Amino acid sequence: MRKGIFTTIIILLSVSLIVGQERRTTKTGTTAAQFLKIGVHAGGMGMGESAVAFPSSLSALHWNPAGLSRFSTQEVVFTQSKWIADTDILYMAASMNFGRYGTVGAYMTTLNYGDDMLVRTEEKPLGTGERFSARDLDMGISYASNLTDRFSIGGTVKFVSQQIWHMTAQTMALDLGALFITPLKDIRLGMSITNFGGKMQPGGRDVRFYADPDPILYGNNDQIPANYELSSWAIPLTFRVGLSGDVGSLKTMKITWAVDALHPSDNSEYINIGGEFSVMERLFLRAGWRTLFAVDREGGMSMGAGIKHAFSPNFKIKLDYAYVDYGVLNQINMLTFSILY
Repeated sequence: MRKGIFTTIIILLSVSLIVGQERRTTKTGTTAAQFLKIGVHAGGMGMGESAVAFPSSLSALHWNPAGLSRFSTQEVVFTQSKWIADTDILYMAASMNFGRYGTVGAYMTTLNYGDDMLVRTEEKPLGTGERFSARDLDMGISYASNLTDRFSIGGTVKFVSQQIWHMTAQTMALDLGALFITPLKDIRLGMSITNFGGKMQPGGRDVRFYADPDPILYGNNDQIPANYELSSWAIPLTFRVGLSGDVGSLKTMKITWAVDALHPSDNSEYINIGGEFSVMERLFLRAGWRTLFAVDREGGMSMGAGIKHAFSPNFKIKLDYAYVDYGVLNQINMLTFSILY
């Protein structure tokens, strides 16, 4: 019966992918807060972002919060990377395991576009003398629990904000996930839905002005406070489902494979694949491919490496690196530093 259920799941996933490929409706450019789709952990990025069913670290907070429950240790993570167009991304996260009461995690992601940019207008293309900054913020609290020894669930409540000069847009959102270790060679099945939340509408002093409701009428009040009516935009809702498993697992070496299928609300469906080769749980080599079958994709190849050192049985550090190709947008290099205790 268990094998029959597992086979049914695989068939349903395959059919959903085929149907999704037939539609090819991308809806590109219809959502705000695109930075929410940026991978924030070098381990998962090195494997082509195929991490929904591979809870290897606190990257679970980004791809599938249910994976957080599979860690018996506490962990602190820092990620820094120069992103596309000279932007900077910073990710910080921490988790604490409370045994049978579950695991709690918290994180913060910032994307900085620049702190000292010139304000330019059509009349003054070289600058008005003013300067502005722009940044994005995503911060949240997660909880995950093992309902059985094979099935876990998790969720995240988060706050999302985008700011440019005097304008700000913000909203609240949810991430929900599940992780199931199947009876078939302990292959893991993961599912998550991320960025389920409200719409973002910019607001601030840059849309305020004073209007004259009747400029023809002499003597009326021509300083009526008014605002431009701006549109509100949804954030990029994404559904992920994936599989991962181990091949040729020995005492000293292990090969892990992973594949994710994604259905985003603002693009076509696509697949991420990746693999990891580890030696004595100390040295890690990774490779992957992102956005397979996506419409108008750029790049896709990724690779990475990691090293973990134990100073004591209860204190370890880990350094992960990822190289990701974004085609005409060039490449990015990501570093993640982790403390496990």
